[in-house]
Amino acid sequence: MIYTEFLDRLTALRKLRMRMMNEINADLKDISSRDFTVLNRVCHAKDGLSMSSISESTGLSNALITSAVDNLEDRHLVRRTTGNDRRSYIIKATKAGEQRYRDIENMLESSFESFFGRMDRKDVEELESLLEKLNRLINKYA
Repeated sequence: MIYTEFLDRLTALRKLRMRMMNEINADLKDISSRDFTVLNRVCHAKDGLSMSSISESTGLSNALITSAVDNLEDRHLVRRTTGNDRRSYIIKATKAGEQRYRDIENMLESSFESFFGRMDRKDVEELESLLEKLNRLINKYA
């Protein structure tokens, strides 16, 4: 495969992600995809995450993470606790945040199924495996 074809396929994946996120945003009047991304990371971290860890894992700037955490905290979906020093915070999901995350995950499953439900399960698993490998390479060398 030549370079431009590869980039076209990556662009297609990006467009698919955007389409899925737009569909989700249309259904979710109360939470943005950015805020959901932060909530997702926090809900998967048993002991919570620092703001910088969330920024690093999402690729969002510290300012965007702060804004997202402010929004989520205002809605009682996350809470800040003091980190290792007075200047840092650990962000943890509240029970309401965990429930909201599960509700959104169920919606995401439906969205995912509408896009990939026509593919053979084996093909979806292969795609998932390849995307995971690509993600590991990007994280290692980017």
